[in-house]
Amino acid sequence: MKFRKKKSKRPEVCLSLNCANMNEVVADISKYGNYCSIVEWCVDTMDGSESYTKEKFLDDAKAVKALCGRRKFIIDYKGKEEFTNTVLRWAMGVCDIIDIDYDNPELTALIKEAKKKKTKTLISHHVFDYMPSRSEIAEQYIIMEKSGGDILKIACMAKEEVDTYSILEAASAYSQLNGAKPIVAIAMGEEGQVSRICGGDFGSIISYACGDKPTAPGQFNAMQLSKYIYKYYGEEK
Repeated sequence: MKFRKKKSKRPEVCLSLNCANMNEVVADISKYGNYCSIVEWCVDTMDGSESYTKEKFLDDAKAVKALCGRRKFIIDYKGKEEFTNTVLRWAMGVCDIIDIDYDNPELTALIKEAKKKKTKTLISHHVFDYMPSRSEIAEQYIIMEKSGGDILKIACMAKEEVDTYSILEAASAYSQLNGAKPIVAIAMGEEGQVSRICGGDFGSIISYACGDKPTAPGQFNAMQLSKYIYKYYGEEK
């Protein structure tokens, strides 16, 4: 394997929306939008999302995109497999990035379709109950790379502070490989919060924050995270 010199870079802050309706979406983006450069719309948190028609979904998606302004726009849906993939296909060509679970049986097909519609793909893998070893996480990045997705995201639960080192060290090891894809590395939970601040030192390009309601354990709101990252990395040059 060939390695490249790793460059430390502050991660972009992504405002992850846990909203039940469009009024809450508007409120969260109005309150926290100045503290992020990416907005993730978690569609499944919306009331009645499982009953979306294509027309209603597209109306709402375009409305959220307009609220995002120049910020990058990610659409994510976690639900029953068939409808999840329907929503992701509707989202193609509307948002900048769709989030696809690595274990999605239609992963390859979705990536191919997204490329045709000039929509990037973020391939995500979550472990909610423990932190795998450094070698297991690094290997998972390599396995996920073969999918052809544009960004690789791994988020695992940190039950104690030392767990955070596993995912950050794995991220650093993978990101130094020649040809490595852009990655996201998150240690979830309160014990892993430091990963959301210093992840850029280890190759992670995005750090997720919430609005008024978290979408994952251990999230800071976007205002808090932006300030912590500013203090950690200093002024942008």
